Amino acid sequence: MKIKYAALGFTLLTALVMQAKTPKKFKFPKVSHDVKKEAKRYEKEGWKTLPGNTPLKQQLDNAFRKQAETTEEGFPQWIIANGSSVAQTQAAAEMQAIELAKNRLVGLLQTKMKAVIESDVSNNQLDSKEAASITKTIEVSANRVSKKLGRVSPLFKVYKPVGNNTEVQVLLGYSYEMAQKEIIEEMKFELQAETDDVRKRYEKFLNPENYKEGEIKNYTE
Repeated sequence: MKIKYAALGFTLLTALVMQAKTPKKFKFPKVSHDVKKEAKRYEKEGWKTLPGNTPLKQQLDNAFRKQAETTEEGFPQWIIANGSSVAQTQAAAEMQAIELAKNRLVGLLQTKMKAVIESDVSNNQLDSKEAASITKTIEVSANRVSKKLGRVSPLFKVYKPVGNNTEVQVLLGYSYEMAQKEIIEEMKFELQAETDDVRKRYEKFLNPENYKEGEIKNYTE
């Protein structure tokens, strides 16, 4: 009886070891026909994914889904921007492409915030001198945020050889709400040097609720 139990135990142990050695196949989620078509277009142009990265189709699918995500209020959850660069090395091209995409991400919010100022000028709620001042504050603040932007999510990253160089293209996603909050925090810091009267007149532009009117574009090529 002991021999039988020992044999059974050995058989089970062998089965467990063999199961552990058998690699499990990773199944990527299926994508739509439109995404497959877009992926084929990239592949025909010679774009490839970096080793170890998610396949091109799944990267595109993720990017499209992020672009469509909204908050409970119906506003964009993410801002998404593209960056492309050519350099002698892949690493240099990737770094430059990411920096370009960061600037474009912040640029989307900057454009929206400036539109609110222009609206106030047209409605005679703000004179041209004040508008120029607050616009400058937004530009300075946006520039600072783009340089220290954190938690950037690369949704899409491909490369292809261009002569002796390498071109890298990336698509970055960032929390819309978080980016706007960071710009406003920088604006508050920038306005510290102003008088109390000036800060009070600009209070409206430090409230994120004032930037939720009209169309909100959350994607740039």
